[in-house]
Formats: sequence, C-alpha cells, structure tokens
Amino acid sequence: MGFRKRGLILALGIALAGCGQNDPGLAKTMRITDAQLSAIENRIKPFSVVNVIGGNTQVAQVEELPGKAIYAGCIACHGQRGSGGIGPTLVGKSHEYIMGRLMAYKAGEKIGPQSNMMWSQASMLSDKEIHQVTEYIETL
Repeated sequence: MGFRKRGLILALGIALAGCGQNDPGLAKTMRITDAQLSAIENRIKPFSVVNVIGGNTQVAQVEELPGKAIYAGCIACHGQRGSGGIGPTLVGKSHEYIMGRLMAYKAGEKIGPQSNMMWSQASMLSDKEIHQVTEYIETL
C-alpha cells in the first residue's frame, strides 16, 4: 500500500473517531443538573461577569482596557508583560512616570540613547491614548 493511501486511510480513521460521544449536537439534547450548571458558572466566573436572574444564567463579556490594543505596538521592545528587552522595563513604574516619559517623547525631548525610537511611537498617540496605554501598563 502506498504512502498516500495509508495517509488518507489514517486521516479518515481519525476523522471518524471524532464522531459519536464528542458530537456537538449531543450537548443540545443533554439535561444539565443544577449542580452541573453551578459548577460551570463557578468555572467561568474568573473570566466573565455572571448573573443568575430567575434561574437563567446571563454572561457578560468583561471589556478589556482600551490601552491593551495600543500596548500591542510596545511589545516588541518592552515585552509582553512589560519586563523589557530592547527597551527598558515598564512593569512597576508609576502611572505618572510613564505618562511623563511618553509626553516628553511626544514633544521630541531626548531622555536617553534610544529616544529617537520613541519619538515616532509617542507622536502617533493622542493624550487620551497615552493615558489609556499607561493605565494598561499598570496592570501588567
């Protein structure tokens, strides 16, 4: 038997093995007990706002801080968690410190040897966006 034919048979076998108990339509017909529902609610509480009104569960998505999207442009130099890299560590710095630095960069002030990298980044941000990204950095 050729390599392609064996691969096709293997892929078909894997696909068929996924049917049955893992069928997503099966979940719609299952009866969930109150204890199971409560366990599900407890598992998702850390990730969302859960309200139980009249026995009905309502889940609201928790909104992310608006500065998170802005910080995406900072990750390459300052790291995912603000721990630094090419750029300095941001984690643990105060809101006032970071905001002051960003406003100085936006004004074209030289603060250190890498200021020229920050001038263009900060110049693209409004004062409101600087405040938002600074608020987000405080959560890292």
